[in-house]
Amino acid sequence: MERDDDPPPTLRRTAKHREELNKLGRSWFAELSAQSAHDAEEFANWKRDHRKRTVFNKRSQFSSDPD
Repeated sequence: MERDDDPPPTLRRTAKHREELNKLGRSWFAELSAQSAHDAEEFANWKRDHRKRTVFNKRSQFSSDPD
């Protein structure tokens, strides 16, 4: 029977566990980095297209049509 002041059981981390954690961390970081680059490229494309459209849709200050 465990007493309340006993420390919780600990898990031993072996070299194999550390290697697996490192591998998982590297793969996670690579995926996140690739996704971030993809998102940045998509945003740049959207921004470029948005600028093209807003130039043609901008209201002229010399327009006589009050709308």
